[in-house]
Amino acid sequence: MAPLGLNHPFLDGCSNLPADKDEDIKLLRVWLEQQPHLPPLTDGHLYLFLHSNYYDLENTKDTIEAYFTIRTTSPELFSNKSPFAKGVKAVLDVAELVPVKKTTPEGYRVLMYRLVDYDASKLQFNEALKTFFLFNDIRLSEDGLSNGYVVIFDMKGVSLSHLTKINLSSIRKFMSYIQEGHPARLKGVHVINAVAFMDKILALIKPLMKSGLIKLLTIHGSDLTNLFKEVPQEILPKDYGGEAEPMSVLHAEHRKMMESKYEKWIEEEECFKMDESKRPKSSKKQCILTNSFKSLAID
Repeated sequence: MAPLGLNHPFLDGCSNLPADKDEDIKLLRVWLEQQPHLPPLTDGHLYLFLHSNYYDLENTKDTIEAYFTIRTTSPELFSNKSPFAKGVKAVLDVAELVPVKKTTPEGYRVLMYRLVDYDASKLQFNEALKTFFLFNDIRLSEDGLSNGYVVIFDMKGVSLSHLTKINLSSIRKFMSYIQEGHPARLKGVHVINAVAFMDKILALIKPLMKSGLIKLLTIHGSDLTNLFKEVPQEILPKDYGGEAEPMSVLHAEHRKMMESKYEKWIEEEECFKMDESKRPKSSKKQCILTNSFKSLAID
Protein backbone atom coordinates (compact mmCIF):
# COMPACT_ATOMS: atom_id res chain seq x y z
CA MET A 1 0.00 0.00 0.00
CA ALA A 2 1.34 3.43 -0.95
CA PRO A 3 2.42 5.78 1.87
CA LEU A 4 -0.43 7.88 3.23
CA GLY A 5 -0.29 11.59 3.81
CA LEU A 6 -3.21 11.93 6.23
CA ASN A 7 -4.17 10.45 9.60
CA HIS A 8 -6.41 7.37 9.65
CA PRO A 9 -8.97 6.60 10.97
CA PHE A 10 -9.06 9.98 12.75
CA LEU A 11 -8.16 12.79 10.35
CA ASP A 12 -7.54 15.29 13.15
CA GLY A 13 -6.22 12.71 15.59
CA CYS A 14 -8.11 11.47 18.65
CA SER A 15 -7.80 13.24 22.00
CA ASN A 16 -9.41 10.55 24.16
CA LEU A 17 -7.30 7.47 23.47
CA PRO A 18 -7.08 5.42 26.69
CA ALA A 19 -3.69 5.41 28.40
CA ASP A 20 -4.04 1.96 29.95
CA LYS A 21 -4.50 -0.22 26.84
CA ASP A 22 -0.89 -0.48 25.63
CA GLU A 23 -0.83 -4.22 26.33
CA ASP A 24 -3.93 -4.77 24.21
CA ILE A 25 -2.32 -2.86 21.35
CA LYS A 26 0.82 -5.00 21.63
CA LEU A 27 -1.22 -8.22 21.57
CA LEU A 28 -3.09 -7.06 18.48
CA ARG A 29 0.22 -6.18 16.80
CA VAL A 30 1.47 -9.72 17.45
CA TRP A 31 -1.73 -11.12 15.94
CA LEU A 32 -1.51 -8.80 12.92
CA GLU A 33 1.99 -10.07 12.16
CA GLN A 34 0.34 -13.42 11.51
CA GLN A 35 -2.31 -11.89 9.22
CA PRO A 36 -0.39 -10.84 6.07
CA HIS A 37 -3.65 -10.46 4.13
CA LEU A 38 -4.65 -7.43 6.21
CA PRO A 39 -3.39 -3.92 5.37
CA PRO A 40 -1.02 -2.02 7.68
CA LEU A 41 -3.09 -0.51 10.48
CA THR A 42 -2.37 2.52 12.64
CA ASP A 43 -2.66 2.49 16.41
CA GLY A 44 -5.72 4.66 15.87
CA HIS A 45 -7.36 1.84 13.95
CA LEU A 46 -6.60 -0.60 16.74
CA TYR A 47 -7.99 1.69 19.43
CA LEU A 48 -11.15 2.23 17.36
CA PHE A 49 -11.73 -1.50 16.87
CA LEU A 50 -10.94 -2.27 20.51
CA HIS A 51 -13.20 0.49 21.80
CA SER A 52 -16.13 -0.62 19.64
CA ASN A 53 -15.79 -4.11 21.16
CA TYR A 54 -15.43 -2.87 24.75
CA TYR A 55 -11.78 -4.02 24.68
CA ASP A 56 -12.57 -7.70 24.12
CA LEU A 57 -9.56 -8.91 22.09
CA GLU A 58 -11.16 -11.87 20.32
CA ASN A 59 -14.24 -9.89 19.30
CA THR A 60 -11.93 -7.12 18.11
CA LYS A 61 -10.07 -9.54 15.84
CA ASP A 62 -13.36 -10.76 14.38
CA THR A 63 -14.48 -7.18 13.72
CA ILE A 64 -11.20 -6.30 11.99
CA GLU A 65 -11.51 -9.37 9.76
CA ALA A 66 -15.16 -8.65 8.92
CA TYR A 67 -14.46 -4.95 8.29
CA PHE A 68 -11.82 -5.59 5.65
CA THR A 69 -13.46 -8.69 4.19
CA ILE A 70 -16.78 -6.97 3.53
CA ARG A 71 -15.30 -3.68 2.35
CA THR A 72 -12.82 -5.35 -0.01
CA THR A 73 -15.33 -7.79 -1.52
CA SER A 74 -18.06 -5.14 -1.92
CA PRO A 75 -16.57 -2.43 -4.17
CA GLU A 76 -20.06 -1.45 -5.34
CA LEU A 77 -20.70 -0.15 -1.80
CA PHE A 78 -17.27 0.98 -0.59
CA SER A 79 -15.34 2.26 -3.63
CA ASN A 80 -15.54 5.65 -5.34
CA LYS A 81 -17.40 7.20 -2.44
CA SER A 82 -15.91 10.65 -2.71
CA PRO A 83 -18.37 13.39 -1.70
CA PHE A 84 -17.88 14.65 -5.26
CA ALA A 85 -18.70 11.32 -6.94
CA LYS A 86 -21.74 11.63 -9.21
CA GLY A 87 -23.77 8.95 -7.43
CA VAL A 88 -22.98 10.30 -3.97
CA LYS A 89 -23.87 13.86 -4.97
CA ALA A 90 -27.20 12.62 -6.32
CA VAL A 91 -28.01 11.01 -2.96
CA LEU A 92 -26.96 14.09 -0.99
CA ASP A 93 -29.34 16.12 -3.18
CA VAL A 94 -32.39 14.03 -2.25
CA ALA A 95 -31.63 12.92 1.32
CA GLU A 96 -30.40 14.58 4.49
CA LEU A 97 -27.78 12.85 6.65
CA VAL A 98 -27.29 14.79 9.86
CA PRO A 99 -25.16 14.44 13.00
CA VAL A 100 -26.95 16.07 15.93
CA LYS A 101 -24.50 18.41 17.63
CA LYS A 102 -25.44 17.71 21.25
CA THR A 103 -25.25 14.26 22.80
CA THR A 104 -27.80 12.40 24.92
CA PRO A 105 -27.34 12.46 28.73
CA GLU A 106 -25.41 9.17 28.37
CA GLY A 107 -23.00 10.81 25.96
CA TYR A 108 -24.39 9.03 22.90
CA ARG A 109 -24.22 10.75 19.53
CA VAL A 110 -27.38 10.93 17.44
CA LEU A 111 -27.38 10.45 13.66
CA MET A 112 -30.49 11.26 11.61
CA TYR A 113 -31.48 10.26 8.09
CA ARG A 114 -34.45 11.26 5.94
CA LEU A 115 -35.57 11.86 2.35
CA VAL A 116 -36.35 15.39 1.19
CA ASP A 117 -37.17 14.50 -2.41
CA TYR A 118 -39.66 11.65 -2.52
CA ASP A 119 -39.22 10.80 -6.22
CA ALA A 120 -37.96 7.20 -6.13
CA SER A 121 -36.51 7.49 -9.64
CA LYS A 122 -33.86 9.86 -8.28
CA LEU A 123 -32.49 7.38 -5.72
CA GLN A 124 -30.16 4.55 -6.69
CA PHE A 125 -30.05 1.97 -3.90
CA ASN A 126 -26.35 1.06 -3.96
CA GLU A 127 -25.39 4.73 -4.14
CA ALA A 128 -27.60 5.41 -1.12
CA LEU A 129 -25.79 2.71 0.87
CA LYS A 130 -22.42 4.01 -0.33
CA THR A 131 -23.31 7.52 0.83
CA PHE A 132 -24.44 6.11 4.18
CA PHE A 133 -21.03 4.45 4.60
CA LEU A 134 -19.22 7.64 3.56
CA PHE A 135 -21.17 9.62 6.15
CA ASN A 136 -20.48 7.07 8.89
CA ASP A 137 -16.77 6.78 8.10
CA ILE A 138 -16.49 10.53 8.45
CA ARG A 139 -18.45 10.52 11.69
CA LEU A 140 -16.06 7.95 13.18
CA SER A 141 -13.18 10.22 12.18
CA GLU A 142 -14.78 13.35 13.60
CA ASP A 143 -16.24 11.81 16.77
CA GLY A 144 -13.26 9.78 17.96
CA LEU A 145 -13.99 7.08 20.54
CA SER A 146 -17.69 7.77 21.09
CA ASN A 147 -19.67 6.32 23.99
CA GLY A 148 -22.19 5.13 21.43
CA TYR A 149 -24.57 6.03 18.63
CA VAL A 150 -28.33 6.34 18.43
CA VAL A 151 -29.64 6.26 14.86
CA ILE A 152 -32.95 7.76 13.72
CA PHE A 153 -34.44 6.91 10.32
CA ASP A 154 -37.38 9.13 9.31
CA MET A 155 -39.55 7.14 6.87
CA LYS A 156 -41.65 10.10 5.72
CA GLY A 157 -41.86 10.07 1.94
CA VAL A 158 -40.71 6.47 1.53
CA SER A 159 -42.99 4.66 -0.93
CA LEU A 160 -43.43 1.20 -2.39
CA SER A 161 -41.52 2.51 -5.39
CA HIS A 162 -38.48 2.91 -3.14
CA LEU A 163 -38.97 -0.62 -1.84
CA THR A 164 -38.80 -2.09 -5.35
CA LYS A 165 -35.33 -0.57 -5.81
CA ILE A 166 -33.79 -2.60 -2.98
CA ASN A 167 -30.97 -4.89 -4.09
CA LEU A 168 -31.11 -8.08 -1.99
CA SER A 169 -27.40 -8.83 -2.28
CA SER A 170 -26.53 -5.31 -1.17
CA ILE A 171 -28.95 -5.28 1.77
CA ARG A 172 -27.40 -8.54 3.01
CA LYS A 173 -23.93 -7.02 2.81
CA PHE A 174 -25.17 -3.87 4.52
CA MET A 175 -26.70 -5.80 7.40
CA SER A 176 -23.61 -8.00 7.78
CA TYR A 177 -21.29 -4.99 7.83
CA ILE A 178 -23.36 -3.05 10.36
CA GLN A 179 -23.51 -6.04 12.71
CA GLU A 180 -20.10 -7.61 12.15
CA GLY A 181 -17.70 -5.00 10.84
CA HIS A 182 -18.74 -1.46 11.75
CA PRO A 183 -16.42 -0.27 14.57
CA ALA A 184 -18.98 1.65 16.60
CA ARG A 185 -21.07 1.08 19.70
CA LEU A 186 -24.66 1.07 18.49
CA LYS A 187 -27.06 1.95 21.30
CA GLY A 188 -30.40 2.38 19.57
CA VAL A 189 -32.13 2.34 16.18
CA HIS A 190 -35.36 4.31 15.88
CA VAL A 191 -37.62 4.30 12.84
CA ILE A 192 -40.04 7.22 12.95
CA ASN A 193 -43.06 8.05 10.79
CA ALA A 194 -43.27 4.35 9.98
CA VAL A 195 -45.01 3.65 6.67
CA ALA A 196 -48.09 1.46 6.22
CA PHE A 197 -46.03 -1.26 4.55
CA MET A 198 -43.47 -1.42 7.36
CA ASP A 199 -44.34 -5.09 7.76
CA LYS A 200 -42.99 -5.77 4.27
CA ILE A 201 -39.72 -4.01 5.10
CA LEU A 202 -39.35 -5.94 8.35
CA ALA A 203 -40.09 -9.21 6.56
CA LEU A 204 -37.16 -8.42 4.30
CA ILE A 205 -34.58 -7.38 6.89
CA LYS A 206 -35.53 -9.18 10.11
CA PRO A 207 -34.15 -12.55 8.95
CA LEU A 208 -30.81 -10.75 8.51
CA MET A 209 -30.86 -9.23 12.00
CA LYS A 210 -29.23 -10.79 15.04
CA SER A 211 -31.07 -10.70 18.35
CA GLY A 212 -28.88 -7.88 19.63
CA LEU A 213 -29.88 -5.57 16.79
CA ILE A 214 -33.55 -6.56 17.04
CA LYS A 215 -33.50 -5.49 20.71
CA LEU A 216 -32.15 -2.08 19.72
CA LEU A 217 -34.86 -1.46 17.10
CA THR A 218 -37.91 0.64 17.98
CA ILE A 219 -40.65 1.51 15.49
CA HIS A 220 -42.60 4.75 15.96
CA GLY A 221 -45.50 6.29 14.09
CA SER A 222 -45.91 10.07 14.04
CA ASP A 223 -46.13 10.19 17.85
CA LEU A 224 -42.54 10.56 19.06
CA THR A 225 -43.26 10.59 22.80
CA ASN A 226 -41.38 7.34 23.37
CA LEU A 227 -38.44 8.49 21.24
CA PHE A 228 -38.05 11.58 23.40
CA LYS A 229 -37.69 9.35 26.46
CA GLU A 230 -34.39 8.12 25.01
CA VAL A 231 -33.35 11.14 22.97
CA PRO A 232 -34.21 14.48 24.59
CA GLN A 233 -36.37 16.49 22.21
CA GLU A 234 -34.46 19.69 22.91
CA ILE A 235 -31.22 18.40 21.31
CA LEU A 236 -32.99 17.54 18.04
CA PRO A 237 -33.43 19.84 15.02
CA LYS A 238 -36.32 22.30 14.92
CA ASP A 239 -38.08 20.00 12.43
CA TYR A 240 -38.77 17.67 15.36
CA GLY A 241 -39.62 20.31 17.94
CA GLY A 242 -36.07 20.64 19.19
CA GLU A 243 -33.77 23.59 19.73
CA ALA A 244 -31.07 22.70 17.18
CA GLU A 245 -30.87 24.22 13.72
CA PRO A 246 -33.16 22.77 11.02
CA MET A 247 -32.18 19.54 9.29
CA SER A 248 -31.58 21.36 6.00
CA VAL A 249 -29.04 23.69 7.61
CA LEU A 250 -27.22 20.89 9.44
CA HIS A 251 -27.13 18.73 6.31
CA ALA A 252 -25.74 21.54 4.17
CA GLU A 253 -23.15 22.34 6.82
CA HIS A 254 -22.01 18.72 7.09
CA ARG A 255 -21.94 18.26 3.32
CA LYS A 256 -19.75 21.33 2.92
CA MET A 257 -17.39 19.97 5.59
CA MET A 258 -17.15 16.59 3.85
CA GLU A 259 -16.39 18.23 0.51
CA SER A 260 -13.81 20.70 1.80
CA LYS A 261 -12.03 18.44 4.27
CA TYR A 262 -12.43 14.78 3.38
CA GLU A 263 -11.99 14.25 -0.37
CA LYS A 264 -8.32 13.22 -0.15
CA TRP A 265 -8.86 11.30 3.11
CA ILE A 266 -11.60 9.16 1.55
CA GLU A 267 -9.35 8.47 -1.44
CA GLU A 268 -6.63 7.23 0.93
CA GLU A 269 -9.07 5.31 3.11
CA GLU A 270 -10.15 3.22 0.14
CA CYS A 271 -6.57 1.91 -0.11
CA PHE A 272 -7.05 -0.06 3.13
CA LYS A 273 -7.96 -3.41 1.61
CA MET A 274 -7.19 -7.02 2.35
CA ASP A 275 -5.31 -9.30 -0.06
CA GLU A 276 -7.10 -12.65 -0.03
CA SER A 277 -4.17 -14.36 -1.76
CA LYS A 278 -2.04 -13.72 1.33
CA ARG A 279 -4.53 -15.06 3.86
CA PRO A 280 -3.03 -17.85 6.03
CA LYS A 281 -4.51 -21.24 5.16
CA SER A 282 -5.18 -21.83 8.84
CA SER A 283 -7.69 -18.97 8.89
CA LYS A 284 -10.65 -21.18 7.97
CA LYS A 285 -13.28 -19.12 9.77
CA GLN A 286 -12.58 -16.03 7.76
CA CYS A 287 -12.18 -17.96 4.51
CA ILE A 288 -15.76 -19.08 5.02
CA LEU A 289 -16.75 -15.45 5.65
CA THR A 290 -15.01 -14.33 2.46
CA ASN A 291 -16.61 -17.04 0.36
CA SER A 292 -20.03 -16.19 1.76
CA PHE A 293 -19.71 -12.61 0.52
CA LYS A 294 -18.52 -13.72 -2.88
CA SER A 295 -21.61 -15.91 -3.14
CA LEU A 296 -23.91 -12.96 -2.43
CA ALA A 297 -23.07 -11.53 -5.83
CA ILE A 298 -24.68 -14.48 -7.58
CA ASP A 299 -27.61 -15.20 -5.25
